[in-house]
Amino acid sequence: MARIVFLSVPAYGHLNPVLPIIAELVRRGHAVTVFDEPPFELVIRATGAQFVAYPKAMSMEDMAAVLIGGDLMATFELFLRASAPLYDFCLTTLRSDRPDVLVIDGIALWGEMVGRRLRVPTVVTSPFFAYGLSRHDAAAEIRTNVVNLARVFPPLVMDWIRVALRGVHLLPLHWPLMPARGNLTLMLTSREMHPPARQDYAFIGATIDPRTRSETFDLARLDGRPVIYVSLGTLIFGKTNFYERVMAALGDYPAQVLLSAGKGSDLSRFANAPANFIIEESFPQLEILQHTDIFITPAGLNSVHESLWYGVPMVMVPQHFEQLHNAESAAAGGAGVLLEAEAHGGKVPAAELRVAVETIAADLDAYRARARKLGDTLRAGGGYAEAANRIEAMIGGKRSPRIQPPPAIPAASAG
Repeated sequence: MARIVFLSVPAYGHLNPVLPIIAELVRRGHAVTVFDEPPFELVIRATGAQFVAYPKAMSMEDMAAVLIGGDLMATFELFLRASAPLYDFCLTTLRSDRPDVLVIDGIALWGEMVGRRLRVPTVVTSPFFAYGLSRHDAAAEIRTNVVNLARVFPPLVMDWIRVALRGVHLLPLHWPLMPARGNLTLMLTSREMHPPARQDYAFIGATIDPRTRSETFDLARLDGRPVIYVSLGTLIFGKTNFYERVMAALGDYPAQVLLSAGKGSDLSRFANAPANFIIEESFPQLEILQHTDIFITPAGLNSVHESLWYGVPMVMVPQHFEQLHNAESAAAGGAGVLLEAEAHGGKVPAAELRVAVETIAADLDAYRARARKLGDTLRAGGGYAEAANRIEAMIGGKRSPRIQPPPAIPAASAG
């Protein structure tokens, strides 16, 4: 049995892909501890792992506040600002009880520093694409990032100084800055979906295991009509005007529309929603996707992977540039329709949403087949079982036999 510590971040889009890896390592008999914010304690403990709460340095609400405006530079400043206090806490906590291996999220720069300081094998998990070496950015994206970088540059400098005070030799001086670096980087996607990147990344595909999700939905509420599922995810769900456009676009469409308003949302504002809409704070996404015909999504990579896993085509409405590149990858594989105006600060009108849904519905079988083809690439890397194999190999113990990738899943049922 080995002692394995995960340094996570307060975002379901980062934690959910790692939960199956944690659960698998626990099943194999390892002592696993996960550091994260208190709201994630229950889902972490449900895997059998121990939980340690970070001090207040960066919350899910903080991440939502910067991401809802699409400002990735402000998001980076938030990560860097949190790095110094989280490094101090993690180092103090782990110094007297060093793990056999440290597993850190790709944005946990403090984890990279802790791994170097403690000199323990460090594995990075990246639930997002890595850029910076061979990618050619669009001019508009470069301009936007330069403007946003200039705006946050003063606090960035102060954040960097605070980090440097912990030890200049610990600084994450590499490009791209994210994902963080360790002895091994596990890309939680497939090479086929990822833009050209470093060759020393280990592409293990999607790490999806329904056993790590506890939510359920009464499927009797589905009446046999086609199902359209709408979700803006767990961080940027507060864009109510987007929901209004969806209702205008699909209020008379011959389908049931399941709209996820976001946890903590005031559902009373949807009192006059169209009769074909079912609106909840959230839905169990893995369960719902198995009964979905079309998924309207901003194209966070976690949601894109889950949609492709079940062969569900997407209408993708990215809200910032990271999501735009996820959507471009899926659209290039023919798995959906990309509407990119909102990533550039505009708005996708209701009429355009309607046309995109109708485009997919008119050739649904072909879109499903292409989505399943991309989903197969996500299975081929071995997923959470292969991730656990590679982590075990890092701790110097006997590596468990390679467990086969999960079997192919049939196309989602219609309705």
